[in-house]
Amino acid sequence: MSRWEYAPAPESTDIASVADTYGLYIGGEFVEPASGDYFKTINPATEEVLSAIPIAGEVDIDRAVGAARKAAETWSALAPADRSKFMYRIARAMQERSRELAVLESMNGGKPIRESRDIDVPLAAAHFFYYAGWADKLEYAFAGRTTKPLGVCAQIIPWNFPLLMLA
Repeated sequence: MSRWEYAPAPESTDIASVADTYGLYIGGEFVEPASGDYFKTINPATEEVLSAIPIAGEVDIDRAVGAARKAAETWSALAPADRSKFMYRIARAMQERSRELAVLESMNGGKPIRESRDIDVPLAAAHFFYYAGWADKLEYAFAGRTTKPLGVCAQIIPWNFPLLMLA
């Protein structure tokens, strides 16, 4: 076996559950899109419908940005060590549910389970661990400079690495 080969992949889709329909996650809750429009996401391996996903429009984006700005005020008021604890917990939760996340990532994007399981999910968790480690060290890391939050940011997520891009 070459050191570059993946390990066997016995994972089954039975460990993952997908709802028939999802909402937009805005302000800590799932909400309907203002337009009421959805599209069906397809498992590329089976061509079966996985779920109906909302199509966000300008009204939804404005609501999401407003909710994110409100949340950013609360988040930035937390002590750095407390922000670190939250990020560490996210990383641990990803590790605890890594098999399920890998299966869902493969079902949604069509990539081999081995890649999702061995690369994408562990790397996403590693990103949260990494930045959790920096949260309470920023004021010491850059002598003579004061760090501050940039504010709300947006990202266009590629189809092939959604979880990793989130991290």
